[in-house]
Amino acid sequence: MNSTPRPVPGQRPTRRLTLAAGGVGIAALLAACSSDGDSRGAGGPGGAGGSDGGGGSVDEDILARIKENGTVRIGLEGTYRPYAFHDDSNELVGFEKDIADKIAEGLGVQPEYIETEWDSLIAGLDVDRYDLVINNVAITEERQQKYAFTEPYAQSIGRIAVPEDSEVQTAEELEGKRSAQTATSNWAAQMEELGAEIVPVQGFAEAIELVVQGRVDATANDFISFQTYQEEHPEAPFRLLDAELPTDVAVGVIMQQGQQALLDEVNGILETLKGDGTLTAIYEEWVGQDITPEA
Repeated sequence: MNSTPRPVPGQRPTRRLTLAAGGVGIAALLAACSSDGDSRGAGGPGGAGGSDGGGGSVDEDILARIKENGTVRIGLEGTYRPYAFHDDSNELVGFEKDIADKIAEGLGVQPEYIETEWDSLIAGLDVDRYDLVINNVAITEERQQKYAFTEPYAQSIGRIAVPEDSEVQTAEELEGKRSAQTATSNWAAQMEELGAEIVPVQGFAEAIELVVQGRVDATANDFISFQTYQEEHPEAPFRLLDAELPTDVAVGVIMQQGQQALLDEVNGILETLKGDGTLTAIYEEWVGQDITPEA
């Protein structure tokens, strides 16, 4: 390939590479998540269409409910590598899964993971399907008008992939081109700003497959996703444009508004994880470098 994701200084084998060596390929990935590669499972195809049985009034004290039930319900896709996905033994793993486990531990409760496709994931908060969403959710002004975010726990850097034989060399050449994106993602918004036509997909695995098959002109996503796919599929015929997307985004845990006690407690847990080096260790294990946002 002619262009690679941002180099990883002093890269060593990460846990995701060990999993890949164990036989986790794209076929298994697609099989694990039906036809899309990015989000079915316990949440079911309908995603946020209703409560998961543990929900209550959005006006109630969710932190108190979490403590009383001994469980925090966490929404995620469950097939977004290396954030949170199922390995070849069908265990849910990934660096956001590890962070979510630590948040549950800090709350003194057990995590319950509810897997939902991206385009209905955040909306699941509206119907009290889960208490938190931890899924590489960018902190945007539009989302902050409706939901509450913690302080950021990661920085997401966008890159654009095109077929290896594409004539496209710069982002400016994407005007009028077809880009595979989940419709409600910040990546779709950035590609629309570049003038690309959005081809709706349900997740990254479907999007990158359309690129390598030459069925779309591009897809944008976090550089970590491309890096992981490239390491597991070194012969895949795609390349990354040299430039990063113009807008890097901070990523936070998202929840319903009006839950200040829960927000404060999760923020406190994240601050502890940053301060004691736990976040850095998780990122180095899965990504090979620290992506903790600078203060």
